[in-house]
Amino acid sequence: MKTNYHTHCNFCDGFGDPETIIKTAIDKGIDILGFSSHSPIEGEDWTLAADEVPVYVQRIRELGEKYKESILILAGMEMDFIATNSCWPIKSWGDQSLDYVIGSVHWLYSQKLDRLMSVDGPEKELSMLIDKGYDGNARQMVEDYYHSIALMITREHFDFLGHLDVVKKRNKALGFLNEKEDWYLKKVISVLELLRKKEVPLEINTGGISRGATEDLYPSQPILRECCKRNIPILINSDSHNPDHLDSHFEMARDAAMDAGYREQMILDLDGWKSIPL
Repeated sequence: MKTNYHTHCNFCDGFGDPETIIKTAIDKGIDILGFSSHSPIEGEDWTLAADEVPVYVQRIRELGEKYKESILILAGMEMDFIATNSCWPIKSWGDQSLDYVIGSVHWLYSQKLDRLMSVDGPEKELSMLIDKGYDGNARQMVEDYYHSIALMITREHFDFLGHLDVVKKRNKALGFLNEKEDWYLKKVISVLELLRKKEVPLEINTGGISRGATEDLYPSQPILRECCKRNIPILINSDSHNPDHLDSHFEMARDAAMDAGYREQMILDLDGWKSIPL
């Protein structure tokens, strides 16, 4: 069974309207497709607008009904956790309920710069965050990123964790992180222990590769092996922002999961979450 629960469309920063994406998914043989637009963030124009949430959910529901004989369509959202913002977006707006929520961290607040900065945005922005926000201390920036994930896992409810190590996205260009250093793996493992205790699944995300930012999956293979040791459930997602990438590098992700020791993956259908063979 082929599924993808991390899909962006033109309701946020994705390319393509939902119906075009659904038609492409059907052509690609995808059985279950979940839309996951970015949750509203005040002052940002690349996320869902708060007043557009009901419109977004209604549109996904209408298309789900229209194409129900060919594909199962679900309405989700990728929630952005910001450690300095105590208001986690609720799971529903008005009477428009979501099928699932992805928990993700994209932002860190810099006291020195007095602004939110993206850890996976343009190279120039991350370089500024490290050089000016952290006085060149990239390790502290990375540690703060994982601390934010730890806070999110501890404080909030979500259905699975999005792109665990996305902080490495610009590492190929900027060279600020050695993923083989002991401190780094220990920091990641501390987060994995929280996932294990809370029984939260983690996605294998192919988006960095499909967009040319990385040569590696999220998470990297050493981290994926540590996930398997702790029996942390997985699911495979593309994090697509373009319909052509809906199932990009899925075989690579499956092979990585098998190599790490996994034999099953999680899926969500109308009966809830369940485990199926990879």
